[in-house]
Amino acid sequence: MSMAEEAFDRLRRVAFEGEHVERMAALGVRTKLSPGVIKTLMRLSKADGVSMGDMARGIGVDPSYITALVDDLDQRGLARREPAPDDRRVKIIVLTEAGRALAAQIDAVVSVPPVAFTALSQSELRQLRDLLDKVLAATGERTAGSAGSELPVATAAPS
Repeated sequence: MSMAEEAFDRLRRVAFEGEHVERMAALGVRTKLSPGVIKTLMRLSKADGVSMGDMARGIGVDPSYITALVDDLDQRGLARREPAPDDRRVKIIVLTEAGRALAAQIDAVVSVPPVAFTALSQSELRQLRDLLDKVLAATGERTAGSAGSELPVATAAPS
C-alpha cells in the first residue's frame, strides 16, 4: 500500500467508521431521512439554488436518483424546485426555511469532532487542519481559512 493509500485509509476510517457512523444513523432515525436525502440537504445548505443536473454530477449519481431525493425533500417541505432564471427548462433546487433550519441542526451534529481528536495537541490539530486544507486546495475546493492562499497541485502523488 502506498503512503497516500495508507493516509487515505486512516482518514476514511476516522470519517466513515465509529462515532460518525453512529451519529449519522441516529440522525436518520430522528429525522426519518435516508443518508442520501441528508447528503443532498447538506449540499444544498452550502450552495442553495443548484440545478438538478449539477447536483447529480456533484455527488456522482444518476439524475433519476436526484429526482427521487428531491421528491422526498419536496414532499417533506424541505426544498422545492424552481425554474432557473436564465433557462426555464432547467429546474433548480432551493431549500425552504424548514430545510435550512433542519440542515443547520444536522450540521451542528455532524460538525462535532470525534472524541479521539482529544488525543491530539492544539499544535497537532492545527497541522492536521493545514494538511487537509492543502489536500482540499488540490481538489479545487476552497476552505474558509484558505482564502487568498493558492497552493500548487502535484501532477502525481509520491509513494
